[in-house]
Amino acid sequence: PGEAIGIVGQNGAGKSTLLKIITGTLKPTKGHVQITGRIAAILELGMGFNPELTGRQNVRQAAGLMGFSSQEIDNVMVDIETFAEIGEYFDEAVRTYSSGMQMRVAFAVATGWRPEILIVDEALSVGDAYFQHKSFARIREFREQGTTLLIVSHDRNAIQSLCDRTILLEKGAVIKDGAPEEVFDFYNALIAEK
Repeated sequence: PGEAIGIVGQNGAGKSTLLKIITGTLKPTKGHVQITGRIAAILELGMGFNPELTGRQNVRQAAGLMGFSSQEIDNVMVDIETFAEIGEYFDEAVRTYSSGMQMRVAFAVATGWRPEILIVDEALSVGDAYFQHKSFARIREFREQGTTLLIVSHDRNAIQSLCDRTILLEKGAVIKDGAPEEVFDFYNALIAEK
């Protein structure tokens, strides 16, 4: 609880696949995953939002699929809308949103309730610096309360800022597990060799 783990590697290394296995959207070909607690995950931009529905309607749908009741959703809707900071667009069709606006709403709904495990797959990379800072502050607050973070990112600064340790994957296997700076130095050396 409270640990933050960065997962890095080149495209095709298995980072997103690992997160999908952990969240249960993919079955592993061997081995198993044991989860203790509720997972909130942003595995794709927009969390599968329906482009024809408004942001508000998509929040209701996404939160409902996460297992929250209508009353629980009503209790945090203002907080989600306030955190996303997209103004009147919250009541416009998602198809009119920029990728950054979609990410704001997706992150706000995924973190509308503190999960035991928060999984983020590159989603914050589309946000502006202000919203990234705001999101990192929420992640740090959740970590202080015991939330575990798994984050996939190519952003060295994000990983070093948020994570206690980092895992480097290549061809679906762990090739390095250690301090973020140490793993990134090793990763950069591997890239330089290629």
